[in-house]
Amino acid sequence: MSGRARTSGRAPVELVDSDHGAEWGVAERFGSPEAMLRFLAAVLRAKSVVEVDGSTPTALALCEGMVAEGTLTCITLDTEVQRAVRSAVAEAEMSTHRLRMITEVASGVLPKLAEGTYDLVHIVVGSASTASLLELATPLLRPGGTLILNGAFERDQGPDRFGADGSPRMPREVLHAIHTDPRLVPVALPTGSGLLAIARD
Repeated sequence: MSGRARTSGRAPVELVDSDHGAEWGVAERFGSPEAMLRFLAAVLRAKSVVEVDGSTPTALALCEGMVAEGTLTCITLDTEVQRAVRSAVAEAEMSTHRLRMITEVASGVLPKLAEGTYDLVHIVVGSASTASLLELATPLLRPGGTLILNGAFERDQGPDRFGADGSPRMPREVLHAIHTDPRLVPVALPTGSGLLAIARD
């Protein structure tokens, strides 16, 4: 893309000229769910990543953070999203060969993936049970890998997704599943509508 320097095959930080000064694109680069996904993929040096029901921005962020030879497995029934992701990755001058598209329901695909081999799994929670997705996705993580549940918070809470003590408001079965597995290290991230990050010890 014009006006952008490129290093290590990743899309760079873009500077925005405002009031005769350079400012970071703060919302997109620092405070968004995409920024968190990009950060985690980079910190983990992620090579094998799964995304369930994601979007073009989230898929692109994961590809930007991953190592250049990494593979992103996108699981979604939305073929329009798949086409948009391929187009965005190509436009960002990254190889579309790093994408693996699976057009099936996640609950049927996740059990078929190799256990203990994925660095990062990002799931946008929809109609499926969050606890069920957690149960299916956790075995995929390698030790030190991370699961991100996007939309794990109680949906009827509106902006009050965190209690007065800072604790996240989540379905009881999700909290129970996390507390009963000593390998899981969770943290609630007040980014966007809220992300639940779970590392596997």
